[in-house]
This record gives sequence, structure tokens and C-alpha cells, in this order.
Amino acid sequence: MPGIWGGALAVLAGLMAVPVSAQDMAAPAPPTLTLTQLRARYALPQSRYARLLGVEVHYVDMGGHGDDRPVLVLTPGSSSSLRTYEGMMATLARRYRVIAWDVPGMGLSAPAPESLFQQPLYPVRVLEALLDHLGVAHANLVGVSSGGAISFYYAARNPGRVERLVLSNTPTGRADGQGMKLSAALARELAASTPAQGRKSKIYRPRSYWRAYFDFYTGEPARASDALVDEYYDMNRRPAFPDRLAIVEALDDGALTGAALAAIRVPVLLVWGARDPVLPLSAARTLEQALVHAQVSTLILPDVGHYPPLEVPERFGALVEAFVRDASPVAPRAPDPAER
Repeated sequence: MPGIWGGALAVLAGLMAVPVSAQDMAAPAPPTLTLTQLRARYALPQSRYARLLGVEVHYVDMGGHGDDRPVLVLTPGSSSSLRTYEGMMATLARRYRVIAWDVPGMGLSAPAPESLFQQPLYPVRVLEALLDHLGVAHANLVGVSSGGAISFYYAARNPGRVERLVLSNTPTGRADGQGMKLSAALARELAASTPAQGRKSKIYRPRSYWRAYFDFYTGEPARASDALVDEYYDMNRRPAFPDRLAIVEALDDGALTGAALAAIRVPVLLVWGARDPVLPLSAARTLEQALVHAQVSTLILPDVGHYPPLEVPERFGALVEAFVRDASPVAPRAPDPAER
């Protein structure tokens, strides 16, 4: 399918890759926003920054500190920001310590230096460094799209530090959009803004592309406000910078991903938007089956698309809270019935 090398994950992730080609350099320069300008426009009152592994990472840390309340770590998807969870963070922070962060090169985090982005799974390494920096020994991880992949790779690498996982519309391999029929509006926007060559370059997409994008990827397009479209347009017109699509590369490695998912032994909740055109319900079943040693619960949201935390934040937040507080499996204490 020309012009879309990975649906919601890879279309977004492909927007920032290697330096622009000579052909792209010859084109008129698109309007850009510096990181300083973006931070002035989109930082939250709770925004904080930490230099970790050579990159300045944007995060928020809300709720109780120094007490025994559970920790929730929220990771957004490709070309998204921690504002993905803005509609639920304050509510969750009444009961939990809530940490949300921007992956390097996304949101309000700086790009990763080459010494970092050449390392396999470098976003997972940054998350490890962030939680060490914040003194978090144990946490519940929540991720949507590629943020879910970051979360499950973290869980596989840190089995003693993760209590529960919530994965929303998360791929187990490259989301290549095979068999997906684009809307006419998104197909036009992709054709108009995708260069004939230089497909590994960062691609500038106009605001009209992001409107068509959210009209396609949401279950109910009315939920994608003009302000949300403006935000994604702005966040994705930073100047091009070198990077390496470490999570996409990891997902391309079926053996690595399968081993990571099989290593997870904590309770897992899958919250799936059923109207996701790139990761339909069959993708949820694939993920569920790959979590061979985890107790998995799956909840289907029939009116929601690829971004449940954006579309239905109150509902999504309530599901996360219920799972962490009430619905996650509890090990029985009594003997088996026949032995009582």
C-alpha cells in the first residue's frame, strides 16, 4: 500500500528517521517549531525535565511521593506525547503516583544523541533510567500503540519491577496495514505529502494530513478536536534530526518480541479499540496468545479506534484504576477445595 509503511505505528514512527535526503533538502522548507517553542506552547504545570543517558527527557510526576501508593507509568505511542493521558492523569493521581513521559524525539523530549539511539531498545533503556532517577522500584505500566511495546519490553527486561501491565492497541510486529483500506481523504493527503524518493527521511505532513489521519484512526471522528489536530501537527513539525527506529526494529525481530512476551508473568489487561483499522481485534488475539505465561484479561471498546486514552480518557482511566485496584488476579491463600 504506497505511502503508508506501517499504519498507526509506522506511519507515525516513519515521520522521524534519518537526516533528510538531497532531494528533500531542495524542496521548500516546511514551517517548523523549535523544541523551545513547543515547550512554551505545550508544557503542563507539572512538566519536569531530567537529563538521562545524554538526552533531556520531559515527564510529569503526580500524586503521592514517599508513601506506599502504587505507581502508574504511562507511555504514549509513536509521534505522540504524554498529553495522550492528560484527560485521566489528575483523576488517577488521587489514588496513585502517576508518571508520564515523552520518548526521546517526541513530545517535549529532546532527540537522543547517536551514542544512545544506536543502542538496541534505547527507549526502554531511557525508561529504566527515568524510573531509577525517580526512585521507583516497582510500578504498573500502561502503554498505547508503540508505547505498549516499550512497556512490555521493559517488563521482560525488568521482571521484578513490574506489578501489572495495561496494553492498549499494541502491536506484536510491524503494523504494516496489509489489507487496510484507507479513507479517500487520508489517501489524498499521503499522496500529496509523501516524496517520490527519500522515504526514510522525516516527512513533513501539513495540518490537513493530521485532520484526515484522526478522522480515519478514531472510532468517532468528533472526538478528535481541532486542538488535538493542532497539537499533533505542531509536535510533528520539529526540525529533522537523526534517529533510529529502535522499537520498530525490535518488533521486526519476531524471535526477540516473542521471547519478551513469553517472559512476562504479571497480570496483563488488554484494552482494545475495536474500530482500529491497522490493529483490529485479530491483533488483540495475537497479543493475548503470545503472552503465554501471563494471566490476560481483554476488554473490547466497540466504539473506539487506535487511541483509547485519547478518545475515551475517563473510561480508559476507570478501567486502569479498576484493574490495578480491584480486578487484577489475587493469589489464593486457602488450600484447594478438595484439600480443605
